[in-house]
Amino acid sequence: MIHICYAVTDKKGTYTKYVGASLCSVFEHTQEWVTVHFLHDYTLSTDNRRYLMQLVRSYGQQIVFYDFEKLYGKRLAALEEKNKWMDKLLKQPLKQAMWYRLLAGELFQKLDRIIYLDGDTIVNMDIKELWEEEIGEKGLSAVLDIIIQENHYSMMVKKGLYDEDRYFNSGVLLIEPKVFGREENLLERGCEFLRENELVDYPDQDILNYFYGEGCHLLPEKYNTLVSHEFALRRENVGECIYHYAGQTYALDAVNNFHRLFLEYLAKTPWCNADFLGNLARNIHQNSRSLMLAYANFIAGMRRIVVAPKEETEKLKKLLAMKEQEEFLTPKELNARGLRLETNEVLLFFVKPEEFVSIKKHLESCGCTEGVHFINGNIFLYRDGAQDARIIRDS
Repeated sequence: MIHICYAVTDKKGTYTKYVGASLCSVFEHTQEWVTVHFLHDYTLSTDNRRYLMQLVRSYGQQIVFYDFEKLYGKRLAALEEKNKWMDKLLKQPLKQAMWYRLLAGELFQKLDRIIYLDGDTIVNMDIKELWEEEIGEKGLSAVLDIIIQENHYSMMVKKGLYDEDRYFNSGVLLIEPKVFGREENLLERGCEFLRENELVDYPDQDILNYFYGEGCHLLPEKYNTLVSHEFALRRENVGECIYHYAGQTYALDAVNNFHRLFLEYLAKTPWCNADFLGNLARNIHQNSRSLMLAYANFIAGMRRIVVAPKEETEKLKKLLAMKEQEEFLTPKELNARGLRLETNEVLLFFVKPEEFVSIKKHLESCGCTEGVHFINGNIFLYRDGAQDARIIRDS
């Protein structure tokens, strides 16, 4: 029997479907018996509970629900009260479920081992492989955080509190509860560590690295492959991996193999029903309408200067119905001309994403503001992953 754990706070009721897609991918790739341990609070809706049970039973597996409001309500409330200092440092509140995995050593003492998975994972391999991996001397195995390894910002590492070369990602964990639980009061001690060092960028992950890092067994990257990193490396083919869609890297794109992989499993779940598809269609329409209105307001009464590769000239002139007095420049021509904008002129850029990032930095250093003096025109031509992720989440 393989034991798998998920932890979810879902106030809008729209996140649990990701767990459904993840579970579906687990069941599709294994012949083993699986028990799902679902950690939740009062935000688990009746429909989402029913869909989870329906999905698990359709594969002949089983699920156990743990209401953390009942099990650890007082401790979590005290924790929240004591950590209000985080509020002034955060752009948005932390989800309470982030803390739940820290209690795995207490909750699962009767189990020899358990796999923790973030809800935004797709298991494109037999989970039995991970189940049979070695566990570290402190009861934990995890995969290095490849983004941190490549000098991504981490306050904990920057402050010298932990070695960057061993910093792991907490989205996929193999835990031996009896050993893992020897760190008593991990939740409270961990949050005190965060407070003392003012760490809020990766709270639960920082705690696990600080208390378990030296004894953690590091697993191959295939068990926690970050989709954003695959995109950065321009990889196109999916393999036998556990893919982690951290940062909401979902999109309504059946051509991209990573997006298609997620959609394939979501489509097999009870969440992909008439209500979901109807909401999805409505949200796509509203998003497209908002974009066009934003564009209309942006160019109202303005003279457009379109910046794009020369080979795109005719296509864009027709698409944008450009007028005679409006101008078309290549990036090289704009650079040679210099940035001399009249008050009624706006720049529309149709260049590669990485090119636009560089141009944007330059323009902002010159006092220009995106959405006022210039805009990335590609958002009107191609589906934007961040917008798609929001549309899927809210549907």
